[in-house]
Amino acid sequence: MALADDPLKRLRSLGWAADGHELDEEVLEAIARLPIRSRQKLVAWLDVMSRELERARDDEDVVGDASQRAVDIGAARERTRLARELHDEIGADLAAAVALFKYYFESAHGRQDREKTLRNIFDIVRGLLTQTRQMMRSMRTHQLGPGGLVGDLSALGEEYSQRHGIKVEIEALGSEDDLTQNQREVIFQVVREALSNVRRHSGADSCSIVLNLAAQPFFVEVSDSGSGVSDRSGEGYGLIGMRERAAGIRGRLQLVSAPGRGTKVFLFGP
Repeated sequence: MALADDPLKRLRSLGWAADGHELDEEVLEAIARLPIRSRQKLVAWLDVMSRELERARDDEDVVGDASQRAVDIGAARERTRLARELHDEIGADLAAAVALFKYYFESAHGRQDREKTLRNIFDIVRGLLTQTRQMMRSMRTHQLGPGGLVGDLSALGEEYSQRHGIKVEIEALGSEDDLTQNQREVIFQVVREALSNVRRHSGADSCSIVLNLAAQPFFVEVSDSGSGVSDRSGEGYGLIGMRERAAGIRGRLQLVSAPGRGTKVFLFGP
């Protein structure tokens, strides 16, 4: 069979070669001299391999595009979270402070209640400063200390005990070694936000944190025995932010609560 009529010419058009170069004439001639059955099997195998390589290159391009889309979606979510936080919290408090200033300057009663009015304004501005600092902390990537994730959460629990009088108990099952850096970051941020909600809303003087890193998927539980949640129709930015962080690692967040029966926040891994 003439080489020009042989299926090997398809290999030339595909540019097949393990070292990235086209098969040279000597190799093609050697393949052409093989028995027909052997030649057909070899050509068929090379043809399949060529197609697989093309498919792999196409898949690599798709993965690259998907990764960029994931980055863009994450950035958009973070912008949305910050905009919502600025509007719902800082914007609302600024509006309240302006209203009190207006009352103070334009109302006789405001001038008579000078100390009370200025005290209210002071409390609002002080709260704004705290919220701004919390927002800045949430924008930074948390760098784990030498004690790892469990060590940093233990330090966070100690801080809540000393500053806010909330006893925090932590139980860790399994090892954090198999977690990615992003998963550790999400766990820390979700637990910190959950503790913040305990301090601000629950009225509880204690809470517990369970890290079950041995489970498949891993899960984290933050629970308190406080007042619970009666109306979840309008979730605050903190809870929405936790849900978005969970979705960012292909996990999910679940809130279990009832009036007078406390609250449990679950973070499930991918």
